[in-house]
Amino acid sequence: MPSDPETPSPAAAPSARPRSRNVRGEGEKLRSEILDAMLRLMADEARMQPVPLSLREVAREAGITAPAIYRHFPDKESLSRAAFAQLFGLLLETLDQADTEAAALPPAGRLAALAHAYCRFAQENTASFRIMFSAADLGGSGPDEVGQRWNVAVARLAETGLRLAQTPEAAAISVWSSVHGRILLGRPLGGNEWDDDVHAFIDALTRSLATV
Repeated sequence: MPSDPETPSPAAAPSARPRSRNVRGEGEKLRSEILDAMLRLMADEARMQPVPLSLREVAREAGITAPAIYRHFPDKESLSRAAFAQLFGLLLETLDQADTEAAALPPAGRLAALAHAYCRFAQENTASFRIMFSAADLGGSGPDEVGQRWNVAVARLAETGLRLAQTPEAAAISVWSSVHGRILLGRPLGGNEWDDDVHAFIDALTRSLATV
């Protein structure tokens, strides 16, 4: 291993994003740059499809040599877990913000706001969204926390006296699954355009729940 892993070696592949060397005490900055590089790659379907993602590819994207990554992430799994944690954190922030902004609406409206926010996140982070839910073992508590948001939103409907055909928890899974599946169907694999009916589907779904 080179004495200074952050200095690109002559044999290293050219970096896609040349960077200046960090000064002493900027280790956390390098960690963030590595994580950002990983997230950029995960968000780029074209670059993810030809070959499995490797730490060497992440290093090239970050503008460093591969050994520099090991100072902060011992292996690809630990880097992937950190990336998934950040993505789920962003999704949760999006859902919580939507719920806060819809606080004055009736329960069905708040559920619709949550579902629309979920859909918008998927539309704005297409490649990352697909990956987030394709490797449950890397998502940590993220999927459970997202599920809890759906549980709360559907439980509010029951609190208004609405009789659900399922328990609130089971109904939440049904609603989440319906929205998630419709999102994936709304953009064919490899396509570039979203089906405008995705949001219309959400409105119809939430209205049907409120009128059962």
